[in-house]
Amino acid sequence: MGKVWVIAADAARARIFEAEHRTGNDLREVETWVNPEMRNRGAELASDRPGRSWSPTGDGRHAMDEPTDPKEVEAQRFSRELLERLNRALQEGRFSHLVVAAAPHFLGLLRAGLNGRLKQAVSVELDKDLSHLERPEQIRGHLPDFLF
Repeated sequence: MGKVWVIAADAARARIFEAEHRTGNDLREVETWVNPEMRNRGAELASDRPGRSWSPTGDGRHAMDEPTDPKEVEAQRFSRELLERLNRALQEGRFSHLVVAAAPHFLGLLRAGLNGRLKQAVSVELDKDLSHLERPEQIRGHLPDFLF
């Protein structure tokens, strides 16, 4: 059987809940990981102003665009860090089944990074941001009857 972990996450915070039984009625919070960088504005995340370049048409100089959105880069970094922690916890035997409830875009980032044993451990995926709910009972109310 094994323990089941329920992760409720978005790009700014990930909360881990644990249950001993597949019904999840004994759900309790065990960890919270915060990504404080996502609270900043996108401009505050960039290390510098964009560079300047000469226009190929000879119209003068102009600022070069950022190649990617700094908030997107930060969300990707947080998803990779979260997946590394989950992989480590799975290898340590802290859980055997995983339920993932995440904001739709962040769930896509997590799916893209899932592989191997961690991917096999995922029993349920929900594209809902439940990380803002206060009590474990509220989180449980959004999950299926059986978690694995």
